[in-house]
Amino acid sequence: MATIPKWTEIPKYPVVVGFGALAVVVTIAWWAKVDITPFFENAEIRRGQLWRLVTSILPHLDILHLTFNLYWLWVLGTPVERTYGHGKTLLLFLFLAVGSNSLDFAFDRGGVGLSGVGYGLFGLLCVVSDRDERFRGAIDRRTVNLFIGWFVICIITTITHTFAVANVAHGAGAVLGALVGFAITQPSRRLLIGGTIAVIDIFGLWGATLGRPTINLSGKVGFEEGKWGYDALLADKNEEAARWLRDAARLQPKESSYWFDLGIAYHRMGNMPAAMAAYQRAHELDPNNQTYSQAVENKH
Repeated sequence: MATIPKWTEIPKYPVVVGFGALAVVVTIAWWAKVDITPFFENAEIRRGQLWRLVTSILPHLDILHLTFNLYWLWVLGTPVERTYGHGKTLLLFLFLAVGSNSLDFAFDRGGVGLSGVGYGLFGLLCVVSDRDERFRGAIDRRTVNLFIGWFVICIITTITHTFAVANVAHGAGAVLGALVGFAITQPSRRLLIGGTIAVIDIFGLWGATLGRPTINLSGKVGFEEGKWGYDALLADKNEEAARWLRDAARLQPKESSYWFDLGIAYHRMGNMPAAMAAYQRAHELDPNNQTYSQAVENKH
């Protein structure tokens, strides 16, 4: 493997160091109980807050998670920044963050950390190290085995419910990084590869927003909206409650409590036809619930 840059060379890599420093600051703030909610992937992405697909790479769960990602960001990111420059490296990092996180949020629950970007750099270097002399020796067989082995271990810990990992982000990052590598090193196929990348990106953004109810595999889609709707209802923020509960009821149409809470929100807003329709749906789903039955019987 190529020589890892010394720490004294930090000024030469402002993008790599900048992302690392931001990750440290945001992570420490999170550990210190500072509210960094706007950084996380959540249902607000479906309402246009797409920046969360980037900011979610900054928080890390624990010191091991942070240290591992910072180390590999430095090892894999510095040869990229040295060769392609600061601007292109910044765009690459943002691209890998959005691409890997959008697909992870689309299919799963979303996560935190720089792993998706790290796997993206890994995929890129796996391709260009064999095709571009400037990257000769940038990655070796031991590193390849480590990344593949860790990917497999993470899948196993997720399947066995030992520890949940954003495996889709890891896999998507590696694939996108490799495709970027092929686009760079195979000019004759650049249009085809670029089109493939664009399709994946568009699908990821669609899946993280409009398409999430259709393709999400976590079984948790809609629960976040339901909780937020209920919390807004308790705070007497009825329009906000109705907004979230409409989404929750659409995403989990068999969850009677969402329909009932939606009915309460509409009732408070004075929209009785909509309230009665929601109450009726809750009653149909759970006819033995006396509260739902009483709501349907009360026409006023």
